[in-house]
Amino acid sequence: MSLLLTSWPEWTRPYWLLCIPLAALLLWALYRAHQSQQDWRVWLPQAFHAALLNKGAPYQRHTRYLLLGGAWLCAIVALLGPSWEKSAEPASQAQRLPPLVIVIQLTHDVLANDLPPSRLHHMREKILKVLEKRDAAFTALVVYSGSAHTLVPLSNDLLTSQNLLQALQPDLMPSPGLRADLGIERAIHLLQQGAQGQGQILLISTGVSVHEQSKIQDLLKQQPIQLNIMGVGTTSGAPLADAKNGHFLTDVTGAIVISRLNQTSLQLLGKYTNSPYVQLSLDDSDLAALDIFKPTLGRFSTGIAGQTSTQHDQGYWFILPILLLAAMFARRGSLLLILICLMPMSSFAFELDHLWLRPDQQGAKILEQQPELAAEYFTDPLWRASALYLAEDYQAAAELFAEFDTPEAHYNRGNALALAGLLNESLQAYQLALSQAPDMLAAHYNLELIEEQLKLVEQAETEHKESAAPQVEPASGATQSSSAALPSSSATAATTAESTQQNTAASAAAQTTPAQMLNNPAPSAQLSEQNALPTQRPDALQTEPPLHLESWLEQIPDNPSELLRRKFWYEQSQQESAP
Repeated sequence: MSLLLTSWPEWTRPYWLLCIPLAALLLWALYRAHQSQQDWRVWLPQAFHAALLNKGAPYQRHTRYLLLGGAWLCAIVALLGPSWEKSAEPASQAQRLPPLVIVIQLTHDVLANDLPPSRLHHMREKILKVLEKRDAAFTALVVYSGSAHTLVPLSNDLLTSQNLLQALQPDLMPSPGLRADLGIERAIHLLQQGAQGQGQILLISTGVSVHEQSKIQDLLKQQPIQLNIMGVGTTSGAPLADAKNGHFLTDVTGAIVISRLNQTSLQLLGKYTNSPYVQLSLDDSDLAALDIFKPTLGRFSTGIAGQTSTQHDQGYWFILPILLLAAMFARRGSLLLILICLMPMSSFAFELDHLWLRPDQQGAKILEQQPELAAEYFTDPLWRASALYLAEDYQAAAELFAEFDTPEAHYNRGNALALAGLLNESLQAYQLALSQAPDMLAAHYNLELIEEQLKLVEQAETEHKESAAPQVEPASGATQSSSAALPSSSATAATTAESTQQNTAASAAAQTTPAQMLNNPAPSAQLSEQNALPTQRPDALQTEPPLHLESWLEQIPDNPSELLRRKFWYEQSQQESAP
């Protein structure tokens, strides 16, 4: 960082110049009002003026207004924020990269092995390289086949993108086909939402049809968005194998389907939309030929490539003359009183945080370390409910979450009720959350866990009732062979002990409360996000040690394929049902 000095100040808040006419008007009005109050002098005879009036008084009165005007002027200059210094700092590459949306073709063509082991493997590696080189720049991922879906919105979360990219498979897509125009349309929508309609799009595809070309051209018209095109595969192509049985796919005539790179269609699309086209390569030469790593100067740049300047507000120096001018208007002893009030006192009963922080800010400061104490500070009900949840006072947290009719509040209330052992109430809370936000995947996941838990509880109660039912004795009319051998005493004892043990186990399983079942999760438990709930089988209640929330989080599955499949299917059904 380098420091730049300027001879003339630059104003960081120039809009305060509008106060200068207002201050002059107020000063003139004050002078006129004072003059009207002093008009009693005209009632004195002119001969008495020299003896009764002080000739220096008018000058003293004018000096008073000049001092007041000078104090106001210094205050306005301080508010303007004059700066004689600048610090030039190198701007990071990520801060100067435009937002990017990567549109990925996810059809069975990407499984071809003309780029061994598969095209999809190299597409993943190439996208990961792009994300790593862009670092903290905002990037989104969109997948398409017969429909288009958002995989990752505009963000700089590299870990989430890596995890979701590893889960990509063509069978996740709900609709077959090839609609690159739908992917471009969704990418434009993401840029309009998160980047004011500005940014770039990278299309990774094996080819586009004439219909897709015309649609994409229409979409990119009147849009300040740069399209980049990357072709995947080879022109010689490779046969497509069925992922289930490994056999090659055939068409209606029985011929093996060969997937080839339609390079001509992608080149024509690049020509019509003035977009660069490259073919995916095993090195980084393809990325170097694109414009996705070309930095753009922000509106706060100095004009020097790679540097940004920060102005230092030095208006605080004008506080000193304001204090001196104010001291001239002070009465005798008032300055001493001000100094005494400003002296630090050790006898106050409150802490310094009470002076500078609101109660909510004080609670947020100690939320992670002392959630119980933080709940006492919070005045906002949602913050207080979150603190009670972290303090494991789930019942009180659920009552506060119930005051809000939002999907997030219902979802959090369901988590609190479930951890409190009220599974039926938590089930209703999740259903309310999904009725308002049907695409909330975490609520879907937790709802299934609670339903499975309730089934296990019901099954345990049923088994307990069946084992506790009295044995039906044979009817008196039934004949038994008198020569039938009776069981020995040892066999009878063994049978009785086994029956007693089964009844005891069934009784214990039936009497186990939902809260106990939640506090003893099985090792195979799975969670959805940090507030999700575990699942437990009755036969493992007495054998598995209690696990904490951190242990549950470690058991979250790393493969989100099933969640993505459900999300894509739900979005497709919503689009089809829309008028």
